[in-house]
Amino acid sequence: MMTRLNTLVLGAASAAALLIGNSGTWAQEACTQMQAYLAIAPDHREHVMSYIAPRLKQKFNVELVTEAIGSVMMVDRIAAQGSAPRVTIAHWDVPVGIATCDKGGCQPIDVEKAPNLKAMPDWAMSKDAQGKPLVLTGGVVGVGILYNEEELKKRNIAPPKSWADLKKPEYAGRLGITAPQSSMGTAALVMLARINGGGESKIDPGFDATKAILPKNTIFTWSSEMSNLFQLGDLWLAVNSNNLAPALRAKGLPIQFALPTEGSPTVNTGISLIKGAPCQEAAYEYLNLYFSDEFQAMRMTAGTASPLRSSWRLLTPDQQKELGLTADDLNKFISLDWRAINSARPGWIERWTREMR
Repeated sequence: MMTRLNTLVLGAASAAALLIGNSGTWAQEACTQMQAYLAIAPDHREHVMSYIAPRLKQKFNVELVTEAIGSVMMVDRIAAQGSAPRVTIAHWDVPVGIATCDKGGCQPIDVEKAPNLKAMPDWAMSKDAQGKPLVLTGGVVGVGILYNEEELKKRNIAPPKSWADLKKPEYAGRLGITAPQSSMGTAALVMLARINGGGESKIDPGFDATKAILPKNTIFTWSSEMSNLFQLGDLWLAVNSNNLAPALRAKGLPIQFALPTEGSPTVNTGISLIKGAPCQEAAYEYLNLYFSDEFQAMRMTAGTASPLRSSWRLLTPDQQKELGLTADDLNKFISLDWRAINSARPGWIERWTREMR
C-alpha cells in the first residue's frame, strides 16, 4: 500500500523528470543569441557572419554575435564570467586552448554531433586523457620565413630555403626575429633547438642558434610591428607565419612565404566549446558548418590553410597559387608538444628578456 510519503516522493520525482525532459527544449527555445570569440585573421569575422550566421538563424532562429580578439584576452574574459559563461565558442591559438582546457575550462567535443569533424586528421584534434577532443585545429598556421621578393631580386639575393639560411651574411641587418612572447616566436625558438640537437625539453640550442642570428638584426613581438617594418623597408625577411603573406600582399607588399626544407612548426588556430556555456545544439551546428569543405575553402582564399584535404580540391589554380601552399605541404608542417612548451615557456621568456639584446 502506498503511503502519503511515497506518493509525495513519486510526485516530486515525476515533476523533476518532466522538468529534466523539457529542459533541453526549453534551453534551445531560450537560446536566441550565441556568442563566439574569433581569432584575429584576415576576413575571419566577415566569412563567419556571411556563411555561418544566416544558417544558424534559419535553422535555430539563433543570432550569432562575434568579436575578433586575441587569445589571451579571450581567456581573461571567459575566466571573468565564472561558472555561467556567456560565450559558447572560443577560437584561440591551439597552445592557449590546450592550457585553458587542461584546467577544466572546455566542454569535450562529441564528434558524432558534427559529422564533418569525422574527416579531421588526428593531428588536428588536441584531446583530453580520455581521448575526447578539446581543441580542434580551425586553420593550419606554419612558422617559416617571410621575404620581400622584390627587394631580394633587386639585389640578386636568393630567397631563403632553410632555417640555416637565417645566418647568411647577405640578410644581415634586414632580418626580423619574433620574440617568444608571441606563440610564433616560441615555435621558431623550439624549431631552432630541434635542428641543432635540442627540442621542447632541451631549449639551449635554440637560444644559441638565435644568438648567432641576432647581431645587427631586429627583434619584434607582434605581426603589426613586422608589417610596419616591411613597409618602411627596414626588413627584407622575417620569421613568422605563412598566413600573413597573402594579407601583406593585399596591402601592396610583395611578400612571399618560404617553407623551410627542415619543416615548419605549427601554431594552429583552434576552436573549443566553453564548459557550461549556453546554446550547445547551435554550437555543434556551428562546428559542422565551420568544418564544411565550402567554408574551409573560403578561409583559404584569405590565406588560412585547411586541415581538411578534401577542401583543397575546391580551390582554383589561381587561389592555390595565392595561398602559396598545396595540400601536400601539410606533410611538411610539424606539430610541437605544446603541453611541454606551456610549462616551460614562462622561464624561456624570462631568459630571453635577460639574454637577448
